[in-house]
Amino acid sequence: MISDSENVARAIFSPKMIVYGEILPEAFRLRASITENYLSVMRITIPSWIEDIKRIPQRKNRKLYGFAEMNVGEIRGIQLNNVVYDVRECLNESSLSHAGIFITVNGEDLIGGKAVSKPEPDMEQDFLLLAIQRELVDIAQKGLYVV
Repeated sequence: MISDSENVARAIFSPKMIVYGEILPEAFRLRASITENYLSVMRITIPSWIEDIKRIPQRKNRKLYGFAEMNVGEIRGIQLNNVVYDVRECLNESSLSHAGIFITVNGEDLIGGKAVSKPEPDMEQDFLLLAIQRELVDIAQKGLYVV
């Protein structure tokens, strides 16, 4: 169990996740290509966390810009209709600090590329997803660091 007092770090890559020092909602999009069901973060309490971030593969169009430090309790405390955010361990032999931000909408897991079957009343799917991402951006922007 990850404590509310713990901080996690989300790797931020340029150019898709950040422009002119402003984190974009894209930084918190679940990828449809891998039916992603959580957003990867690193637990700062684990000594290898910064090395784990630096080991994330970079490509020609994806360079590590830095990381956003976020408080677990603040993530869990987001108030957005029937959306629940949680941060849980995702044990991984190659990345000991790996964890994930899991999101549910009306009790249903949010998965990249999969429509929410029980959407919010009077709220379009795209708007709901953007609102979910925006809440995380607001927290992340406060703790942005360049590496």
